[in-house]
Amino acid sequence: MKTEGGVAARAGPVPPPACSRCIDIPASAVASCAMADTLGAQELVFPISFDLRIIYVLAEGETIREDLEIILAGRGVAWTLMQGDSRPGAKYGRFGVRLTMASREQMYATYEDIGRLSYVKTAI
Repeated sequence: MKTEGGVAARAGPVPPPACSRCIDIPASAVASCAMADTLGAQELVFPISFDLRIIYVLAEGETIREDLEIILAGRGVAWTLMQGDSRPGAKYGRFGVRLTMASREQMYATYEDIGRLSYVKTAI
C-alpha cells in the first residue's frame, strides 16, 4: 500500500464505511483516514454492551425518555441506565442509555426506530 504524506492511500475504488446506515461521510474522507484499513477489519461480537448517545431538539423532545423506553421494550433491548443533560437556553439536549444488543439485526432495527423520532438529530 502506498502512502501519501504519512497516510495510507488505496489504489482503486474506496469501499464504503463499515456501517453506511450509521456513518454519513463521503468516501473521500474514509480514503484519507489512516485507520480505514484497521476499522474495516473489525467485527462486532454479540451480545454487545455500550452507551448510546443521542442529540435531540429540546423543544420537540419532551417525551424522549418514554419514547426510548417504548422502542427498547418493543425490540427486547436490555438497558440499565438512562440519563439526559440540557442547559438553560440551549437548542439541543443530550441523552444517554447504557444498553445491551443481542444481535446485529436488533441493533440496526433499534437505530432505525430511534432515527424515526422527528426530534432526534443523531444517535451514536
